[in-house]
Amino acid sequence: MQAFHSIAFYNVENLFDTFDDPKTFDDDFTPEGKKHWTMERYRNKIGKIAKAISEIGKRRIGYPPSIVGLAEVENKTVLRDLLNVSHLKKTPYRYVHFDSLDERGVDVALIYNTEEFLLNHAEPIRPPKFVDKWGRVDYTRDVLYVNGKLHETFMHIFVVHLPSQRHKKINESKRHAIAELIKSRIDYIIENEENPHIVILGDFNTNPDADTLHKFFKATPNYMNQGNLQFFNPMELLMAEKKYTTTHRGDWIFYDQMLFSKAFMNEYDGLNLVDADVFNPYFLQEWKRKYRGIPFRTYVGRKYLGGYSDHFPIYAILKRN
Repeated sequence: MQAFHSIAFYNVENLFDTFDDPKTFDDDFTPEGKKHWTMERYRNKIGKIAKAISEIGKRRIGYPPSIVGLAEVENKTVLRDLLNVSHLKKTPYRYVHFDSLDERGVDVALIYNTEEFLLNHAEPIRPPKFVDKWGRVDYTRDVLYVNGKLHETFMHIFVVHLPSQRHKKINESKRHAIAELIKSRIDYIIENEENPHIVILGDFNTNPDADTLHKFFKATPNYMNQGNLQFFNPMELLMAEKKYTTTHRGDWIFYDQMLFSKAFMNEYDGLNLVDADVFNPYFLQEWKRKYRGIPFRTYVGRKYLGGYSDHFPIYAILKRN
């Protein structure tokens, strides 16, 4: 039985199948669409994402991740195809996914190694309906809530992909509303469970020092001095070290994060957080001089590059006590 485990999060950038879903705006990602999303391109993408996931944290602990949160996956078909790629097929992964009401049809999901994580419960947390200034209902992605045991430690996991930075004031209010939903669920867990192990991971569409994380989740980069704060955010320390997960208009940003409850700071009880980092090996990076070092993505606009994603994955290493 291994003493160390890794958990990860990866925004996989528009992991669509090639078929049109009449209920969503996924037309661009079809062979006839603007992206010319063919089966060949789809298989290339699936293979690359599987390779990336299989390598996360492996040099550190010798194993692929026990748990991986994912963002921007279209449906169960792409998850089944992903887990059938040779890079991942040898690990007994299963997935958790619920279709959300997102207009584009992209959701969050979770894959887990069944030999290490015993799933107990999973459900989507649906955000409230947002109405724009024209009176139209604006839907966004669900939050995925999962709980279960990573070996003998019972964990609560929230996988998030909060609204983007577009339409700044409107989407900020959406992010706050969704954060409030998560916070209310966490408050209930804390009231009913002594020192719970809680992880919030995902694409927050804000940097680690943003108000959303400090106000709603009482997150801090200083695990030695948490006081009344509830969560430790190691990504804030990584950002201070000039590490980032994605870029926007030439600027590096750190939208992909993991927050850990105080229980993970106790080295004598259950699972203990040892380290966290950005997974950005050379093969995930753009190699052309002007763009060298940024994530090697699948598309820039309509131009097909054939890369992995516009985000680097993040991961954390946990020690079993």
